[in-house]
Amino acid sequence: MHAKRLGEYLDLGEDTSRLVRQAALLLNIRRHLSEVLPAHLWRSCAIANYKQGVVVVVAGSSATAAKLRHVVPRAIEALGKRGLKVTGIDIEVQPAWSFPTQVTEEKALLLSPRARAALARAGCQLPDSRLKRAIDTLAQPDGRARADPDRSGEKSQHRRDPLERE
Repeated sequence: MHAKRLGEYLDLGEDTSRLVRQAALLLNIRRHLSEVLPAHLWRSCAIANYKQGVVVVVAGSSATAAKLRHVVPRAIEALGKRGLKVTGIDIEVQPAWSFPTQVTEEKALLLSPRARAALARAGCQLPDSRLKRAIDTLAQPDGRARADPDRSGEKSQHRRDPLERE
């Protein structure tokens, strides 16, 4: 049996086809607005709707809404330059807890030398596995796994603590 893509099912009906087009348009507007608005404002708002040229933006607080209102003319102009037909932006206030943050920031894992040493000791006690390799990677200062001399050739019976002084 031939597997169908999800898009094929969604394009079958008139109602779902309109819904898919509207969702794609909202995602496109969201992407463009994320490039136009300052990051501190973008993290505190969400795109609610687009109808007849008007984008509805929900702000997480009245302070954010006030700041957004100041950049509306510039945002409309920037969206127009990107090929979107936007004649206005309505801003509504909704408490921040009621909608998820749209921009997830990547966080770097910064471990102290003491924490890396503890991970290295724990890794030495584990058998060779995905968990051991993950812990070894975390224990490295730059986050990269280093070649373990015990993994190539014969394994030694006693593993030395890599942080132990010679």
